[in-house]
Amino acid sequence: MHARSTLLLALVASACAGQAPVASQAPAVRNPHASQAFAVAAPPQAPSEAAPEPAPDTLLLWAQAHLPRGGKAERNSDGALVVTHDVGPKDTGYTIAKAYLPLTETYLAAELGKTLGNPKPGTTITIPNLVTKVPNPDTDRLPWPDDKSMRGIFLTGPDATVRWEDTLRHMQERGMNAVILDGKAYMGEVTYPSKVKVAIDTGATKGAPIADMSRTIRFAHKYGVRVSVRVACFHDPLAAEKAPDLSVRGSWGGPYPIGWLDPAGDLSQQYIEDLVKEVIDLGADEINLDYVRYPVQNGLGNAEFHLKDHNRNQKDVITAFAHRIHAITLAKHVPLSLDIFGVTTQDYQPDIDNLGQEIERLGSEAEALMPMVYPSHYGHGYMGWAEPGSHPEIVGIGTRQATAKLARAHITTAVIRPWLQAFMWNSPGYGPKYLAQETVEATNAGGTGWIMWNPGGSYSDAWAAIPALPKK
Repeated sequence: MHARSTLLLALVASACAGQAPVASQAPAVRNPHASQAFAVAAPPQAPSEAAPEPAPDTLLLWAQAHLPRGGKAERNSDGALVVTHDVGPKDTGYTIAKAYLPLTETYLAAELGKTLGNPKPGTTITIPNLVTKVPNPDTDRLPWPDDKSMRGIFLTGPDATVRWEDTLRHMQERGMNAVILDGKAYMGEVTYPSKVKVAIDTGATKGAPIADMSRTIRFAHKYGVRVSVRVACFHDPLAAEKAPDLSVRGSWGGPYPIGWLDPAGDLSQQYIEDLVKEVIDLGADEINLDYVRYPVQNGLGNAEFHLKDHNRNQKDVITAFAHRIHAITLAKHVPLSLDIFGVTTQDYQPDIDNLGQEIERLGSEAEALMPMVYPSHYGHGYMGWAEPGSHPEIVGIGTRQATAKLARAHITTAVIRPWLQAFMWNSPGYGPKYLAQETVEATNAGGTGWIMWNPGGSYSDAWAAIPALPKK
């Protein structure tokens, strides 16, 4: 190649590489085929690749962001996270434990406080039992098991405090994998520090027993237990009184004093929707709607539901509301379960119409329907029995009827998960054997899982009824 051409190519290559095309900037090399009077620039050297930025230490950054005053978080020489606290003059073991509890794998502040003892002011203490990963309610969610069988118990908000881990251990030992936990109870109180405006304005969050719902759910996951957060929908004496715009109306136009929200009301539906969205964001593994129906007690003669004004009936309203909530849960990949009266499994249409709960319609709006087939709640003479509460086989009868209704409606996307009676009321023969028989009846009748109900959160009969799994 001609020397002048060689020089030109070198200059072009240099320019294309982003280098200034000045030959004198690089050491000269001799072209053996050119005159000694010409020198060409050496080819530019490829720039060395910059070292990649180290990945952020997300756990350390999270811990530092959640430190109380007097705290310090760092990595030690072994790379382990260490959190320390400079003890102040007013600090006690309990106050320190309460402040640092969210950073630990200890559930109760009292338990962590015992570990810390009585630290002396002016000293520095190390916080034990730290979390090992950043909690994330969205990604930490537990899906249903492959067989869709959720077997567990119901608990109120206070039950998720001092007895929480003890209860979870009992469940884990028996292969029970689900808790339905009150988020909004049937009297209207909200069990966690909700930010929903109606809950705040009505005082529903006052004295909330669960300080951190996300953390409570996360601890259940340690035991392989999923948390279905229960939202009692339209039976709400608290909101009906404190937020009368949500209440059922009387024929005179004012609130009707029966302690119910209007199931068709935009404001009452929005309140429930806001709570559902909130507990999903807090990590609920499932949403459970209770009291998703119309009131059917005596004394409704002067109640005005304005159904005819809109050419709707109770079934239309409840089905449409379930559809509205289901759209929210589907978008978040969170299953929805609906509690339904035991009578809905039968073919007595007047009760179904008044409640607004029709299995053939609701089955398309949830992943699980949960009939309350408590034997004690059936009237004397049901199936010819003088004391229906003495017959746990009623669970099987109701479950079989419900699964048959789904089948006739060609609904395959929902399962029947019955509620089981875990209390003695109106059931002379109740005990662990009775409760164990209920689980058998539910399964043999085509149910997919079951949930036990004891209003007081006492499940000693359950621990006796369900044998512990062999230890590995």
